[in-house]
Parts: sequence; structure tokens; C-alpha cells
Amino acid sequence: MQSMAKGVQEYLSRREVSTGIYCTIHPNIELVKYKRPVSNEQDLLGDTELTPDGFQLTTDSFCSQCALDGIYQEQLGSRAEKTANYNYLKNSKHGKYKIFKSQSLIGKKSLWKATFDSFKVTIQEEQEILNQSRRIAREFVDNQKAFNVVFTGKAGRGKSHLAMAILQDINEKLKDNKKSCLFINTSELVREIKISWNYDDKKHEEERLTDLMRTVDYLVIDDLGTEASFQDKQAGDWIQAIIYNVFNVREGNTIITTNLQGSELKRAYNSKIISRILENSKGNIIKFDGITDKRMN
Repeated sequence: MQSMAKGVQEYLSRREVSTGIYCTIHPNIELVKYKRPVSNEQDLLGDTELTPDGFQLTTDSFCSQCALDGIYQEQLGSRAEKTANYNYLKNSKHGKYKIFKSQSLIGKKSLWKATFDSFKVTIQEEQEILNQSRRIAREFVDNQKAFNVVFTGKAGRGKSHLAMAILQDINEKLKDNKKSCLFINTSELVREIKISWNYDDKKHEEERLTDLMRTVDYLVIDDLGTEASFQDKQAGDWIQAIIYNVFNVREGNTIITTNLQGSELKRAYNSKIISRILENSKGNIIKFDGITDKRMN
């Protein structure tokens, strides 16, 4: 049995590729990816990561000791990677610039393409919303004062697009100023937390996500209120606690997008959370009224 295990370890070691990220359970052991043969032509022609010798890399990273201990790392490994990446990036040159792309939780990946220039303007109301968004980005970059922004309106009106465009603009313009940006979609936040319950990792994941949202320089919380309609009360309560803890520390530089109006927000969240959200947002509550449904274009 020992000789078989040794043989398997030797075989795997020849296929290991270092990641530079270390396991949170075994801090002295580096996470690795494994080389495997390309499975089909689509893998060869598509976006699959290939090694110089023509092998396909596994998507997930693994800890060899966790594997020996019988711990599956598909989810734990990805979170260990995110935590280690964040700790490294926030202290490295241009690292804060990279936090935006490596740590954000977004729904549709196409949202990364959202910029001011790609926002389609067909009516005057849309031009005014775009102008206000550009103004908000300028004021954030100038850093004259800390303030919050609330984008409110029906689904599909471009709130997430313009919130992302503001962060894209800030992240590029402040690349050399050691400022960090983060985009968090609340549905993705719920999903991450639910996954952590399956791996007895709830406390660690809450701390990681809360620390991220509290400490970045510029934060978007996207689609706030969506999770309030979820049937899982435990998840809803968990998100409410995280949102409160985040706003209890942040003093501004936060953008909220929501489909809910004022009275609906008050029914979905306790008064302390609403008070924190509206704090420092005077003059920056932007209503997406009269805007066409961008999903129909």
C-alpha cells in the first residue's frame, strides 16, 4: 500500500505546476494545479490555460496534504487562493489595482466590458444619468470628500453598468495611487456564503468578505435587496449582518445599486442599515426614471 501511495505521489509530482499561493489550512504547503492531456479540439482552440509542453491545466488549485487528509479543495482551495491573493496584493506595488479584477464578485462576466463609452444613449434622460455618473467618478478621483451614491430604478436600466463604469474609471486613473476598488453583487455574495456552509468554512468566509468590503477604498454593492426575497432566512440574516458591519465602518466612497424604492428598502432592512446607506449620500441618490430597458436593445 505504501509503495502504491509513493508511486501515485511521484506520478502527480511530475504533473504539478506551482501557483505561488499557499494553503490556509497548511500554510507551509503551496497550492498546485495539475497538468492533464488536452481533452478535445475546443480546449485547444478556446480559452483553456495550456502549459508550454501542451498540457491543459486544472481549473482548481490543490493542497497535497489536504488531498492526503481526504479534504476536497475545489471550494476551499479557491477561497484560500482569494485570501492569499488579497493579502499579497494589498501590500504589493500596483497590487491594489489588481484587487478589482481578482476579488470582485460579479454575476455576468460581460459586465467587465461596461464603460462610460459603451453605455448606449438614446434619450435625454440617459445622457443626464451618464453625465452624473462621470461627475461622480471625477469627484471620487479628486477625493475632495467621502460620500455615498445610491442608484435606484427598475431592473435593466443600466445601474450596474454605470456603477461598474465608475469603478473601471477610478481603478485606471488611480492605478499609481495605491487605491483599491471592489464590485460585489449581492446574489453572488449569498452564493459564496452558502457554499461555505457546506465546507464548515462559514466563519472564515464571513470574515474574509467583510474585511474586503470594509477596507477597500471604493466599493460597489450591486443589486441590494435581491437577496431579501430569497426563501432562505438564514442567508438573508447573514447578509444583513454583513451589510451592517460594512457600513458601520465605511464613511463613504460606496455605491449602492438597487431595484427597490425607499419604502421597499425600509421593509427589507432594519433602520440602522438604511441610516448608514443614506448617510453622506445627499445629492447623490440617482433615480433611473424614464430610462429604457437596456436588456431589450
